[in-house]
Amino acid sequence: MTYTQTTMIGSTRLRRLLRSLGTLVTVTMLIGLTSCVTDLPPNVSALNIYQPSTLRLSEGSPIQTVDGVYTPQTNEVWHSDARYRRLEREVYSK
Repeated sequence: MTYTQTTMIGSTRLRRLLRSLGTLVTVTMLIGLTSCVTDLPPNVSALNIYQPSTLRLSEGSPIQTVDGVYTPQTNEVWHSDARYRRLEREVYSK
């Protein structure tokens, strides 16, 4: 075997090794990047820290709002967004 043939065999092995190493690095990066992805819903209770789940208003009791005074005509129950969505899902799932 001549020196040129030995060099060609060595460079072929090196190319295969580098290709394998590149593939390994690429696969490892893809697995690492995709394993960090989470699809968790936001914690609604943490978003509504200062918001009660329900607000009960008595008929005729004036309530001061940012837009002015609101006086309910009947007894009313207002639900927080999270509670309303939960109630809505319960009604639709029946």
